Amino acid sequence: VGKHFSVRGPLNVPRSPQGRPVIVQAGSSEGGKTLGSRYADAIFTTQTTLADGQAFYQEMKNRARAWGRNPDHLKIMPGLSTVIGSTEAEARARFDRLNDYLGESSLVQQIAFRIGIPLDELDLDAELPWQRIGPVSEFKGSHGFLEAQLNLARREKLSVRELSRRILVGHRLIVGTPEQVADTLEEWFLAGAADGFNIMPDSFPSGVESFVDEVVPLLRKRGVFRHEYSGRTLRDHLGLPHPRSQYERTDQAASA
Repeated sequence: VGKHFSVRGPLNVPRSPQGRPVIVQAGSSEGGKTLGSRYADAIFTTQTTLADGQAFYQEMKNRARAWGRNPDHLKIMPGLSTVIGSTEAEARARFDRLNDYLGESSLVQQIAFRIGIPLDELDLDAELPWQRIGPVSEFKGSHGFLEAQLNLARREKLSVRELSRRILVGHRLIVGTPEQVADTLEEWFLAGAADGFNIMPDSFPSGVESFVDEVVPLLRKRGVFRHEYSGRTLRDHLGLPHPRSQYERTDQAASA
């Protein structure tokens, strides 16, 4: 199958020649995982560490199998925010400019909002107040975003300020050279944490151009991304089967 990429943009519902849309589900609540594993063709998810990505990947494949589905027909695509520079220093400078534009207050406010604690009650240079954070299942917002951020902060013992600079729009963040971006994509793919990725560049169009012109060729050289398309539809590109038409089944039943 190789890797698949989605770049965030206007919503379109792609359809196969038989009229069957490609169903993409997002959300990691219990209800979301049940829905996605049973009906979705692809799942967009937020995973911030390789271990969490592998666990989610295996869980969803097992859930699909339990529904009687071929797990290869459910594509898991974690989100990845990218900030790319020709050198690591250039990428960091680009990231700093982005943070200056957003403002630190905006970055840490995102953390406060997700954990449900007012910003003025957080010590930005201390770890999250774990004793005040309840079970993820009790939060009304996105369970996936919250759990991914908590897992990252807990594993690496990050302060609130550090965490705010490791998460961009709620997803895993890589700031570095094209080689470093290609490295992490290849690692996750080969380690069984992703079938593809939902790529969110830092800016348009320059961030997309850097990814397409500099990262994709590296992935092709490493043999983990296609050199050409073998079909014409998104379903073909994802390596998904074309389901039979419900009307074809009805006609066959009537003639039997």
